[in-house]
Amino acid sequence: MKKSVAIIVLVILCLQPLIANYTPYSPDEFPQWSLKLRRAETLLFGSLPITIGVTSLSYAAALSFGATPFSSDVNKETLAIIGIASALSLAVALADYIIGEMQK
Repeated sequence: MKKSVAIIVLVILCLQPLIANYTPYSPDEFPQWSLKLRRAETLLFGSLPITIGVTSLSYAAALSFGATPFSSDVNKETLAIIGIASALSLAVALADYIIGEMQK
């Protein structure tokens, strides 16, 4: 049973390029605001892993130099680090939007 289902799925996937009718998007298919929002979303979530790493390393460095911790609870510290990193990622996306608007 599993083998026959796998064969049927494989055949459908192999025949899809022959059956599918691909037409590329035209430049005016989406409104301009949705393209800007998509770019901001990509930058926000794309820069998030980098900002989490930088924020975590900066926080660890600050603690090693004698700064007081955010909280004694590890979960609260982690949420604070993620919140700061999210704000930095939002700042990156906002800076890209402002720079893009100023260039026009």
